[in-house]
Amino acid sequence: MVSTRHHPRPFPEAPSPTGRSSATSSPAPPSPTSPTPNGMTAVAKARPVRKRKSAAATTNTYAHVIEPSVILWLFVSLILVAWDTGYIFMRPLSMPGGSAHSPVWSPYALYGTVDYIYGWPAWNDGVGFTAAQGFMNIIESSMYLYYLYKVFQHGEGTGWYSVWDTKRWSQKAVVEGDGMATAVLICLTGAVMTVSKTVLYFLNEYFSSWMNVGHNNWSRLIVLWIIPNGAWLVVPTWVIYLLSREVVSAMQLAGRSAPEKDD
Repeated sequence: MVSTRHHPRPFPEAPSPTGRSSATSSPAPPSPTSPTPNGMTAVAKARPVRKRKSAAATTNTYAHVIEPSVILWLFVSLILVAWDTGYIFMRPLSMPGGSAHSPVWSPYALYGTVDYIYGWPAWNDGVGFTAAQGFMNIIESSMYLYYLYKVFQHGEGTGWYSVWDTKRWSQKAVVEGDGMATAVLICLTGAVMTVSKTVLYFLNEYFSSWMNVGHNNWSRLIVLWIIPNGAWLVVPTWVIYLLSREVVSAMQLAGRSAPEKDD
């Protein structure tokens, strides 16, 4: 009688054709389509991916602190520059003896004898520097007017225009709205242009051996030429300082609040 041997362990299963065990095989990724009991194919709807709002995506309106001294200077300088530009482009009618000279441009009868750039010598010699300066006046004034327009547009109720009341200078108004950041940069650029043009005005005299003002004595030169023209150096430089300080502070604040980039 033949007896079978007792095997301590069951025989191992035959390896699969692919050589992988069913226990180690990973499940197949789900298909976007799956059959339904009635044989129809259902298409799985893709879930929309929500975009996270980053701090950089949010837009904040720029808040501009009104400097009363800047507003006061712009009011005064725009009137004087318009008067000066009108004289330049109305020559020779605006000059002494012209039909448009009196009473609007009567003070230029004296100033034209102090600075020949504004007098008959420059006109008769065809000097173009005077008209070129007048053209730059138009560009600068346009920049200042745009700034004032934006302040007027967004500054309702802030009392920003009360610059004549020095008691309110300590209570600076804050104006914010679309385009205010651009307006501040344009005003700053205009102030830089004003200073540059005035420096060029002085350098033109220096490098031409004071050809247009060298005939004056010192007292006449200081009172009627250096002080009036020097105001367009000192005050716009102050405007540049104030606006630049604000712009730099805003840039530093924006840099600190910017979100960090993901690695």
